[in-house]
Amino acid sequence: MEELSKRLSKMVEFSLGCTEPAAIAYNTAHIAKYLKNAKKIRLEIDRMTFKNAFAAGIPNSNGLTGTENAALLGYLIGDTSRALEVFTMIDDSVLTRMSENRIKVEVNLSEKKELYIHSHALDENGNEIEIVTRKTHTGIVEIKENGKYIFKKKAKKAEEEIEFEDDYFDFRIWKKTVDELYKDEDLKNKVKKAIEINLKAIEYSKKYLEPEVNPAYGAIYARMGGDSVEIASCAGSGNKGIVAIGSLSYIAKEKGFKGEEVEKAVILSCLITSLITSKFGFVSSECGVVHAAGVGVMAGLLYLENKLELFYDAFKNYIEGTGGVFCDGAKKGCAMKGYVATDMALRALNLTKQSMTVPNTDGFLGSSFKETIFNLMQYDPYFKLFDRETIDILKRKS
Repeated sequence: MEELSKRLSKMVEFSLGCTEPAAIAYNTAHIAKYLKNAKKIRLEIDRMTFKNAFAAGIPNSNGLTGTENAALLGYLIGDTSRALEVFTMIDDSVLTRMSENRIKVEVNLSEKKELYIHSHALDENGNEIEIVTRKTHTGIVEIKENGKYIFKKKAKKAEEEIEFEDDYFDFRIWKKTVDELYKDEDLKNKVKKAIEINLKAIEYSKKYLEPEVNPAYGAIYARMGGDSVEIASCAGSGNKGIVAIGSLSYIAKEKGFKGEEVEKAVILSCLITSLITSKFGFVSSECGVVHAAGVGVMAGLLYLENKLELFYDAFKNYIEGTGGVFCDGAKKGCAMKGYVATDMALRALNLTKQSMTVPNTDGFLGSSFKETIFNLMQYDPYFKLFDRETIDILKRKS
């Protein structure tokens, strides 16, 4: 259980702005430690990172968006201490240098199947630095100076992408599992902080939409638009964190739950969100808010009501209504996917409580939660074809 607690804790991170631009900036911020006067930065990034960074707003940047600006800002900030909160360090000095800079940025696409960011910077004297991020958003695995390694990390399989055992698909063990996880003070305190931060984001989002209408929409819209809103992410995604942690906490408190009850529900929600994410990948062709975080919300709410035996019937209702939502990049429109996931989770639960559920024989549904997720995974190669079309569309917009 201690090992599970550590893995789950790694799934909850704190960030400012969309995760992919922040990961790019975190990568290029490392360049400044070794190369002070870069004249060119060449980026090679995987298709899904490109897709998610293309239109995402960058906090504190006066409206800047996208991959190239994220790379430049990271280099100009030159400080890696805040990791995915790197954009908190944008100030007037950085913005002035940004407006005056003459650094060329070239972006190329990699065929890597996992998250991959490879920056290669040159200065006037021909000195060069290369930084490689692989698998996870902060996973710096290589640093080269003038062609020679000065840092190389050979990741163990467990470190490449955090996995969760298939045993956790069984909702009959969830209550006991949560009780055991809650004994970990570090995890408990991290979850408390995550709830607090995401509820603040939802409160801030009232400028766009009252959370009573849908707590996910405004917070995702603000974050994707580049508002300076700190959030707690879940399973490598801020939008998943807003739904799995923020929406669940908001709805739970509206229903009168509080304190330890809500914290335990959020732990379960993050576990289920992470479990599903580990099967599809941290950067995925499927929308993780819909396919993972919305499911976490349902599990959390049923935990609070002590009705986890209804989970699979509720999941069938939910996934039959939302299955097949592909990811077309990170942008303000993700707010609508967050809206749909939260709204459909509540509707699926209500239908289940009225003894209305779809049969296991329908479409991709299986006889269990695990079987249905594995059935959905069979579509993954075809969803990846959507990525190529999406990227062609985005390139035409460049």
